[in-house]
Amino acid sequence: MSPSSPATVGVDVGGTFTDAVVLTDDGPRLAKVASTPQDQGVGVAGAIAAAGADPETVTALAHGTTTATNAVLERDLDRAVLVVTAGFADLLTIARQDRPSLYDLGVVRPAPVIPRDMVVAAAERVTVGGQVVQPLTDAAVAAVVDAVAERQPAAVAVSLLFSWADDRHERRLADAIRQRLPEVHLTTSADLVGAIREYERASTCALNAAVGPMMSRYLGRLAGRVPAASVTVMTSGGGTAPLSRMVVEPVHTLLSGPAAGVVAAAATASRAGFPDAVAFDMGGTSTDVCLVRDGTPVMSVEGTIDGLPIGTPTVGIHTVGAGGGSIAAVDAGGALTVGPRSAGAQPGPACYGRGGLQPTVTDAHAVLGHVTTLAGGTMTADVDAAHAALARVEGVSAQGVLDVVRAAMARALRKVSTEQGVDPAGLALVAYGGAGPLHASALSRMLGCRAVVLPPAPGVLSAAGLLTAPRVREHARSVMVGLDGLADAVAGLTADVGNVAEGRARVLAEVRYRGQAHELRLELDAVDPDDAAAAFHRLHREVYGYDMRGTEVEVVTVRLRQELPALVDGDALSGWDLGPSGPPTRRTADLGDGPAEVTVVARGSLAPGDTVHGPAILTQPDSTALLLPGDQAVVGDDHTIVVSHDR
Repeated sequence: MSPSSPATVGVDVGGTFTDAVVLTDDGPRLAKVASTPQDQGVGVAGAIAAAGADPETVTALAHGTTTATNAVLERDLDRAVLVVTAGFADLLTIARQDRPSLYDLGVVRPAPVIPRDMVVAAAERVTVGGQVVQPLTDAAVAAVVDAVAERQPAAVAVSLLFSWADDRHERRLADAIRQRLPEVHLTTSADLVGAIREYERASTCALNAAVGPMMSRYLGRLAGRVPAASVTVMTSGGGTAPLSRMVVEPVHTLLSGPAAGVVAAAATASRAGFPDAVAFDMGGTSTDVCLVRDGTPVMSVEGTIDGLPIGTPTVGIHTVGAGGGSIAAVDAGGALTVGPRSAGAQPGPACYGRGGLQPTVTDAHAVLGHVTTLAGGTMTADVDAAHAALARVEGVSAQGVLDVVRAAMARALRKVSTEQGVDPAGLALVAYGGAGPLHASALSRMLGCRAVVLPPAPGVLSAAGLLTAPRVREHARSVMVGLDGLADAVAGLTADVGNVAEGRARVLAEVRYRGQAHELRLELDAVDPDDAAAAFHRLHREVYGYDMRGTEVEVVTVRLRQELPALVDGDALSGWDLGPSGPPTRRTADLGDGPAEVTVVARGSLAPGDTVHGPAILTQPDSTALLLPGDQAVVGDDHTIVVSHDR
């Protein structure tokens, strides 16, 4: 491919590496480069160039970013104001009175992203039924605008108590603020969330405002680096959206990168014959896991980041601070811990040879002989530095580091399977990310999974998923009706949205038995009340183990999910460059039973139908996989590998 040729590119930014997949006439080309936390766009441009394309000639870019995520986690946020209904100024501070760590005396609730002194109260009130009890007067509007302007914000969020039932007060305040402060980033809850629960809605609006100006600047710079490109950004809900929308609603990017990998993992597992699976993405900083049922990632409307709720649909990802760069240490009680602190991209693990001194998971792999090259094959592991790092911490062994980190990842996998009432014996484990295939076989045995699925290019699967994820927009309206009102509720939402016929539209509803406090998300093939009731009873029994067929069913929120075709069809991602081919070699490595001679197989030398028996190490530019004794790895027609073993 000539660097000056037009290119379609997917780029995913992680905490340690930035991955790029460039589509060419000869198949996809990949690259991994170090992430650039100071400005992720620098790493994006570098990854595109490393994959053989000129950023100036990119015509379509699908992007997964952690810019907003990192800003929230590090509290590096813009100055924002929250406008609420009078009497609810302490909404973000009070939050929910749940106790996620009931017996932890040291637990500290996360601080709101907008502090109390930046909250402005509006003298207005609308009931849950949409009736105006206290009109919003001109004087009240002026008082709010003056109070907002006095605080000199870069962003404003307006989230009134029952604006989902009647948003006229919210819109009026927004118009007045926009007229007085035309440069601020403005968010209204009716447009962003449109659903019940005042705390979750206000939290989502506050998050959107707090990251809005920064994301606007970042995405603007990114667009300048790929001037000819149509840019889409991955959302937390498993689809892409235009850059222009993400500038306005950046809260949808808070789980951007992990969502792309889950979408691609679900498709990979389905093609391999496993519609039920667990997506397992281990990168340099963290591990993300998600349950896949019937070929579709499980969705959640109760996502969180740093303990703060996100009231928009998200892929049901559970994250733990366990990655290749996770640092091993001994705590005050003498126990070995791994993570959540990470060596990051700079300096990185000691074996990177960049001055890192603390032992990490990747250093343990280097010491045990699992990896010899890193960063897409561009770096040779400094094994002596890895040995020295481990030796600096008394009582730390390489195998001990792997045992501890695998225990943490196994707990995460059980969180989305066993704890959800799903037996892992019926699931395949889809392993990806740069480090995922190193641990997949061991974890599948710990959980009792039926098989491991290794995609052709696991180290850049999230970047590939960006290209194959559909373009998505989801609209919501809380309705609080019985099933007999479902059809009218869906018709009303469809009329408000308009242009539904231009893409595939799915109707979803959040449904509960009357009197329950939480809902289940139900996809509706039809809006017939009897069919919807039967589907809800089945879902409730599947999730909770029982149903209550004599109890009235209530529809809380209806949603319309519009899907347009992805940038490329999944079949276009074939012909991967899996690295050089050659005969198997041997090297000394410890796969858990002590040092031994192990077969090393270059994945580029494998053809469909080939079988590799463990113990063995599979190498390729973007990742390394370990096959334990008893494993049998079979190469499929699309070069996906399915690993089975005696359980």
